[in-house]
Amino acid sequence: MRNIVARLCMSEDGIVERPEQWLTDPRQALGQAVHGASTVLLGRQTFERYGGALDLADVRKLVIGSRPVIARPGTEMLQGDTRRVLGALKDVPGEDLHVFGSLTLVRWLLRWRLIDEMSLLIHPVAAGRGTLLDRRPLRLISMCAREDGVLEANYRVHYAATSSTALISTGRWGGTRSRKTVASAARAVVRTQA
Repeated sequence: MRNIVARLCMSEDGIVERPEQWLTDPRQALGQAVHGASTVLLGRQTFERYGGALDLADVRKLVIGSRPVIARPGTEMLQGDTRRVLGALKDVPGEDLHVFGSLTLVRWLLRWRLIDEMSLLIHPVAAGRGTLLDRRPLRLISMCAREDGVLEANYRVHYAATSSTALISTGRWGGTRSRKTVASAARAVVRTQA
């Protein structure tokens, strides 16, 4: 069974949106994110934005989107129910599938519980504004510092059990935590003594 690994560039302040706006050499950084992958999953917008700019000649590109894209060698458009197609692809023996960029796709895959690992290339740059990563409970697998100051952190995604527990947000970084029972009546927030 294959894993689906999400690979994202992230600023030191947690921004994962459009790294070309806050990196000095985005092509090099994005090339590092794709390095070593044999099959890459891309959302349509990410494919149209970066597909021609990166060296993806020897990489199988699976594009997920509701509208067709301009055909390029080694590119396939996934058809049908994306959730089922990717679930079936995970069951086929082979190397891991890497989601490159495509924040919207990463969010859908997290919601569907299809992402097994997250690999974050954390750059020593403050983006200042943009979209933060929806954090799930992650378990650190490995971490290494590169010569250019980039920190590569690899995590295993831990999904909460889906039993009869209620799920609540954990705040800024998103994600969920479970609570055994749900309050049936509102409770007073402030109590006063007489």
